[in-house]
Amino acid sequence: MNLNNEKFVMVLGSKPNSTFPDLQVEKIYAANGASERANFYKKKYPNALLLSLIASREFEKNLDVQKRVIEANPDQVISRSGWINFEKYNFSEKTKFKYFTPFKQFIFQSKFFKFHFIDILVKETFYEEKIYDKFSHFFRSLKNCEINGVSTGFFAILYALEKNENYNIIISGIGMSGGGHYYNKDTSRYQKRSNVDKALLKSLKKKFKDRLFTIDNELYENTGINYIDLKTFT
Repeated sequence: MNLNNEKFVMVLGSKPNSTFPDLQVEKIYAANGASERANFYKKKYPNALLLSLIASREFEKNLDVQKRVIEANPDQVISRSGWINFEKYNFSEKTKFKYFTPFKQFIFQSKFFKFHFIDILVKETFYEEKIYDKFSHFFRSLKNCEINGVSTGFFAILYALEKNENYNIIISGIGMSGGGHYYNKDTSRYQKRSNVDKALLKSLKKKFKDRLFTIDNELYENTGINYIDLKTFT
């Protein structure tokens, strides 16, 4: 790939020990607490805009994530799963806000997959392993109108694809293999959602997957996302 002819935006996750591509991007889309990582990248490339993608419940209840998002001083915060009263938090005056209702985020996701909303409904069953647990989780989610589909990290990828049609997406710190975060390596809370991510990625339309690039061998091996060999830094 001739990098001189390509334009990139970056999606950041919180995978431990991940690195940054040594490449100037115009925008950074960071998932939840990974917003903090953007400021390390911006020490070298200060002109990139930061957009923080959050899950409303995670932001309001996980004080560790909340603190990292606020202190990252994002240019925009996008809640993927409901309204938040951002006025009660100490965000910068420059920060703008956007909301998806749970239903709208479900519809938004559906256009990226081969079988649209059917893919999301079917792949949600991958959240659990046992048959009984699959049915229990699925019908509980339907009852509560909370079919989450992709994780917030994967949602950030989809949002970046939508908002930057003429750009490629370079991914840092997303492994889709479960495990902890760089700021909490012992948690295993996200293993089940990563199983849904991997199942849905197999149904991602080719025109979208072709625009995704990773500097992480693990993500490449887990998903087949295009690997790009770049100089990196931490």
